[in-house]
This record gives sequence, structure tokens and C-alpha cells, in this order.
Amino acid sequence: MRSTALAASALALAAGVALAGFSLAQTPARAPAKATILPGYWEYDYKVGIIPVSSETKCLKPADAEQFSRGICTRKYRCDYTTNVVSNGKIQLQGSWTDKKDRVSPVTAEGSYTPESFKMDIHIKTISGMPVAGTMTAKRLSADCPAPDPASGK
Repeated sequence: MRSTALAASALALAAGVALAGFSLAQTPARAPAKATILPGYWEYDYKVGIIPVSSETKCLKPADAEQFSRGICTRKYRCDYTTNVVSNGKIQLQGSWTDKKDRVSPVTAEGSYTPESFKMDIHIKTISGMPVAGTMTAKRLSADCPAPDPASGK
């Protein structure tokens, strides 16, 4: 049971990278990306194997949509990809994520996308060496994001 919880946490961390906030500053500078996904209001679903881990929504700004072609990353990691192919509806990533303590975790992701959806199979090896596999699917719910809720601050 503990290994299942650890695997779920590791994949939620790995898959949640796309939701936690793309970091333009932590990926190498590249030529302007071709359009891939559209900005708007998106829903993300995460699974470890066949087990649902979480489901969340996020408003993607144009810069977030552009970041999609550079590979998944978050401000908490430095993400280096030796393979980064996001074109013609296909995604293929291979590289590593390095945390602030310089611990490295190898990661691969492959999948497909349309302007309004994507699916990635993600494989990561945690810093302790445990392999974790899962999926992240996302779909665009609308072109416009809901207005922030003043009561919750979101």
C-alpha cells in the first residue's frame, strides 16, 4: 500500500508539472514555437496506471500554450530534454528534471495533441530510483477562463 501511495505521489508530482505553472525561464531559449495547443480554460486528469490520482482545471494564457512546445517543466525544477519533439500532433520528450538540491530524475513522455486536447504517457524514475508510470490527459473546456472568485481569491 505504501508503494502505491509513493507511486501516486511521484506521478502526481510529475504530471502536475504541467499544471503547476510553466516556466519560460528554465528551459533553454529557442526559436519561436509553432502553434500547438490553444489558450483558454483547461481540465487535466492524472492517473497512475489505471488509478485516477487527481483532476484539476487551469486557465492557460498564450505564453503557457507556447510553453507546451518546449516540454513540461515547473519553477521547482530545471528541465533538460535531449529529445523534445512537439509537432504534427505528436509529443516525444526524453530528459531529466533536476531539483534545487541537484537531484536528478530521468523522465520520458510521449503522446499526442490537438489544439484542444492532449494525452501523454509519462515515465519517471524518482530520486530514490523507483520507476513510476502514468498518464495525463487534458481538454480545453472553453476559450475564455472564468472570472476569479473574490471569495476564494482564485
